[in-house]
Amino acid sequence: MVTFVLQTNFGMQDRTKIMLRTSWISVLGNAFLSVLKITVGIISGSLAVLSDGLDTTADVITSLIILIATPIISRPPNSKYVYGREKAENMASTILSFVILFMGGQMFITSFSRIIHRDTLEMPSLIAVWITVISIIGKLLLALYQFKQGKKAESSMLKANAINMRNDVIISVGVLSGLGFAFILDLSIVDPIVALLISLYIMYSAIGIFRDANIVLMDGISDTSIYKKIIASVEAVPGATNPHRIRSRQVGNMYTIVLDIEADGNLSLKEAHGIAQEVEENIKRNIENVYDIVVHVEPKGDTHCEEKYGINKHNYRETD
Repeated sequence: MVTFVLQTNFGMQDRTKIMLRTSWISVLGNAFLSVLKITVGIISGSLAVLSDGLDTTADVITSLIILIATPIISRPPNSKYVYGREKAENMASTILSFVILFMGGQMFITSFSRIIHRDTLEMPSLIAVWITVISIIGKLLLALYQFKQGKKAESSMLKANAINMRNDVIISVGVLSGLGFAFILDLSIVDPIVALLISLYIMYSAIGIFRDANIVLMDGISDTSIYKKIIASVEAVPGATNPHRIRSRQVGNMYTIVLDIEADGNLSLKEAHGIAQEVEENIKRNIENVYDIVVHVEPKGDTHCEEKYGINKHNYRETD
């Protein structure tokens, strides 16, 4: 059995700094927009703007969750957590999804109630339009920055937050469109209808974040095409055959890979080790962000009991 560990140039310390700096910028930027939109939403009487402000408040909470999780993620492995604590990132994303879902649910209930009780509706004031334009510009800048830094640090939390902020831009555009129709058609009910649609979109986004985070927490991987690359990498090595019991999971932004291969049973230990080493290096060349590879070499033609876990060439499917 051979173990291979890849050291990357982009270290944990650099990654932590990026995540902390990006999260603080997100907290401050979203806090400003949140206070602005909630205040104007109340003053102008626009439920859509108020809902947009509450959604931005969820972004502040999200960024605070990231700030709490980042120091935990950066702690080195120990005897209790031999794989480190990087899955705390995915746990934080899961908590994030529940926060967003709750805020979306609250907005849905409020909007639905306002639509039913139409006699209480009033036309929003024009200031709601200008604040929404400011929100669109501010959120777009924050989303682009968050996604750029998330991609640089390869952080699922930052990317999830960037997606959420991108959704906020779409939400604010919807709010602006709704306000425009409300003023043009002189229909106050357009405002709560827009708020209702926004709440549904927010809840849908929360479910997506929850689903993606839990793939990693359940030792799965989002991109199952990695197995196709592993099989191809093994078959390209002379003397290595029948890759099977292939298992992969993610630790933070890195992959750990375990697999069995077959080789000529008459080979010496040194020769078998050389084949395993070449398999590891070939996998590393074809797949980015590999942290650890374990290759188990077996004599060719040995009879195997059917394994419950793992992928081989015959049962591989890109989607499950």
